[in-house]
Amino acid sequence: MRFVYVRAVCLSAAMVLVIMASTAAAQSKSARRGSAETEAILPQIDVIRVKESSDEALRTANELKREVAALNAKITVLDNRMLLLSEEVSRVSTAKIEELETRLALLTEAYKDMHIMLQSLESYVRPAPKPAPKPNTATFTTTASGDLVLSSPEYDLYQSGLRFFNSRSYEKAIAMFADCLSKFPDGEYKDRARYWIGECHYQLGNMEQAIEEYKKVFSYQNSTKADAAQFQIALAYQKLGQIERSRAEFRRLVERYPASSYVERSKKYLADLK
Repeated sequence: MRFVYVRAVCLSAAMVLVIMASTAAAQSKSARRGSAETEAILPQIDVIRVKESSDEALRTANELKREVAALNAKITVLDNRMLLLSEEVSRVSTAKIEELETRLALLTEAYKDMHIMLQSLESYVRPAPKPAPKPNTATFTTTASGDLVLSSPEYDLYQSGLRFFNSRSYEKAIAMFADCLSKFPDGEYKDRARYWIGECHYQLGNMEQAIEEYKKVFSYQNSTKADAAQFQIALAYQKLGQIERSRAEFRRLVERYPASSYVERSKKYLADLK
């Protein structure tokens, strides 16, 4: 009996070992199959190539960052230059442009004098058959070099005033123009002399007195300085800080003198004065 019992126990143990071995083999086979399936699903990864690509991307990003910083610096420099240019243009648009316009007015006066000289020369060379409604008082004198020049007492006083104005001796210019008006109240240059008296006061900063002198220009019929006087009145009111009156004077210029060379500037001032 004991032998039979021992034999049964040994058989049971053997069966247990066989079962355990089979289970282990099955698990090992399943693990290998799962590993093979995973390898089939996941691609092969080249770690070195990935690192190289990452480094290249980083270098490219750093280069782009430096380029962006350089462009921002250039933009800042350009902005600063534009700001300086804007300030320069702003300064030019006030004092400098007014000075240039004054110089242009002086050249215009010289042109008008040349025109008078030509008219007088034509009368001197070929007298008109009929007397002119308004005789020209200008005469010609000969200089030491033999040049023929226009001359008259009124013309000489007027030109002296312009020379003083051009040299910024405004007080002397006022005295010279006033002397011209006093001696020749109905002369050829009366309206222009009056205008330049106003211009002298404008340059001296006497805006109210300048306005009064400019307004007197309108009392002369067919004055060639009327539109210029109107423009300067508007500027003088602007200098005084009377913006509404300045706008009204600019509008008056546009309405009364549509063919004037001052119309475009007047329109610009009207757009800027708010």
